[in-house]
Amino acid sequence: KILINKLRDNAELAWAAYGYFHLANPNYNFNKDNTDKKRLVEFRKIKKQRLEQNNIQITDKELQNTYPTPSNILNIEYKYFKDEKTGKLKDGFFDKELFSGEFSPLQAKRLFERYDLLIHQPNTKSCFGITLLKT
Repeated sequence: KILINKLRDNAELAWAAYGYFHLANPNYNFNKDNTDKKRLVEFRKIKKQRLEQNNIQITDKELQNTYPTPSNILNIEYKYFKDEKTGKLKDGFFDKELFSGEFSPLQAKRLFERYDLLIHQPNTKSCFGITLLKT
């Protein structure tokens, strides 16, 4: 059982390393990449809808200070953009993904209860990127 748990943990870490964690940094310049700016706007729309569904009101100012957390980045509930006409998630081959996360909400939360995100270097022009997590 110990070996299985280690294999699971290593698989989760490898999987998590592909997260768009730079988007969880409020100091990131979302204006330098149009797709990242769209991701932030879409995340805020989804977040506002979810809060309103739970009868929680959020002001526009509070919403403007809302950024995805590392758990949100991995959460499958934020994987895709929504289609503006139908309100359904876009998950076609040619659709851009919101955060591309594939963890369940609980799985994403638990990962960051066990590990701290130390450094995330988004992909450079040469496609090098790195994510460093610590126990």
